[in-house]
Amino acid sequence: MRELTVVEVRLEEEGGSPVLILAEVEGPRQLAIWMSAAGAAGILEAMQDADHDHPSGHELMLSLVESLGGEVSVAHIVGHQEGVFYAELIVDGRPVTARPSDAIAVALRAGVPIRVAEAVLDAVGVVLDQEADEPGGEDQVEQFRQFLDSVNPDDF
Repeated sequence: MRELTVVEVRLEEEGGSPVLILAEVEGPRQLAIWMSAAGAAGILEAMQDADHDHPSGHELMLSLVESLGGEVSVAHIVGHQEGVFYAELIVDGRPVTARPSDAIAVALRAGVPIRVAEAVLDAVGVVLDQEADEPGGEDQVEQFRQFLDSVNPDDF
């Protein structure tokens, strides 16, 4: 498994579909996951401060696990087939099947790693031109945006 970090959530220019961009923590590859607007909203909310008076579904799920003495330790993206990604949350050492958007949103709220199976990254990860990289990473993000604008989710 390779650890990932969230780069951004954006709208695909052509169709307006939300796309989550993840990058390897220790590597050059990036991964794009197309998702529903609700899934993207959940991830964006998880990247902001929690509203404890009005918890989201992801905050509620995490609170329930913790109040029952459990612990979410990691989110895994475990598979990819015909454009669909598959994920799990590891709760008390046991895998719990989840949509990637939900697993990532809960992982962000819990402050735990997001990891992807090496085979998934090998199959659909994109290596960007390393010469264009700058310390801030803006060139790399722009290059990946251009790549996203040139592909269709069905290509994956």
